[in-house]
Amino acid sequence: MVMSPLKIIFLLAIFGGLTFPHTSSSATTSSGGDDATVCIIGSGIGGSSVAHFLRQYSTSHHPKILIFERHAIVGGRMATVTIGGDAFEAGASILHPKNYHASNYTNLLNLTGKRPSSSESSISLGIWDGNGFVVKTLNVNSNWGIVNKIVSFFNGIYLFMRYGFSLVKMEGFVDETVNKFLKYYEGVETRPVFESVEEMLKWAGLFNLTGKSLKEELVDGVKLAPLLIKELVTVITRINYGQSVNISGLAGAVSLAGSGGGLWAVEGGNWQMAAGLINSSDVELHLHEEIDSISYLGEYYELNSTKGNSYSCEVAVVATPLDESSIQFSPPVSVPTRQLQHTHATFVRGLVNHVSIIAITNFMLLYGFRLISMFLLYGLFSCPPFFLLYDSYILYSLNSGVCHGQRYILA
Repeated sequence: MVMSPLKIIFLLAIFGGLTFPHTSSSATTSSGGDDATVCIIGSGIGGSSVAHFLRQYSTSHHPKILIFERHAIVGGRMATVTIGGDAFEAGASILHPKNYHASNYTNLLNLTGKRPSSSESSISLGIWDGNGFVVKTLNVNSNWGIVNKIVSFFNGIYLFMRYGFSLVKMEGFVDETVNKFLKYYEGVETRPVFESVEEMLKWAGLFNLTGKSLKEELVDGVKLAPLLIKELVTVITRINYGQSVNISGLAGAVSLAGSGGGLWAVEGGNWQMAAGLINSSDVELHLHEEIDSISYLGEYYELNSTKGNSYSCEVAVVATPLDESSIQFSPPVSVPTRQLQHTHATFVRGLVNHVSIIAITNFMLLYGFRLISMFLLYGLFSCPPFFLLYDSYILYSLNSGVCHGQRYILA
């Protein structure tokens, strides 16, 4: 799922986590002027936001900003895949309603936000345990708002009877965590500059979540019912991160925050935010240029690319995950080894077969007598005895002959 609000925490971590400044006024830069040269490695939302805010807050100076991107397009993991003329988000696909940076970017760049359609934001819920539905609410997607409200009301009663006040406690935990995150939107007058990610998280009251699993926090801290954690919370973490409730407490809170209402995206792809910020920040963009080494030479940093090019700058910002890069630092920089979850998204284009062999067997037992009547009505040999079940009530013949496309409605 998106970029939910707390994911900006890691965006901010990128901003301050690995920045190499040097204040010497005698440094030799590629611009040859008094203003500093800033080199940013990575053109995702982190790197593009750095460029945007540097340009916004540099009122008396005009630093030269260079962005290096190893791929052919900006945006980082905010990528889209086009299949059959339709664009699908392949990463960072959703945005939280309290992601104020994304909202401001959208307005600033004249982009259009989009909400899920009524069919995508169904009020129904089903949890499958591998053998059957352990939870299944009513599914009505009516054009009449009153009908949807009534169904939503009864679904709420059903879920409350199953999980009790744990649902309220979980919502309170998510709201509390999001409100702590919102402290980062305070102005520079009240918000300090952080020297480390740990310091940043402690200031907002989020650091304790990094020292325990989501399950531990929900059981010991929030006092949620084990059934809710086993079913609903597990489903959310599986969908968002492909992991169990033993995930980090902070990452788990991010996952839960990204499962609420009001989620949105940018029409045409969230990557447009990064592209727009770069275009509006007077940036020298280098696509297809991968930086393989950063060396501190006493008065400035030297960046060398795989193309054999060399760049000098007073400030170097690494806005790409060090775990996934092969950048060599001189002097060496210690990069802690972390076990990361790699999630792969596979996009398949085709026609969905709604019927399995088991479903066909059950269907024949239930509707077999109707099939016999239908064959007698239309002729036993007019179509082969094989059909595709559609919505449990409509049969389509799979024959490519005379009866192809005929629709049989079972009354």
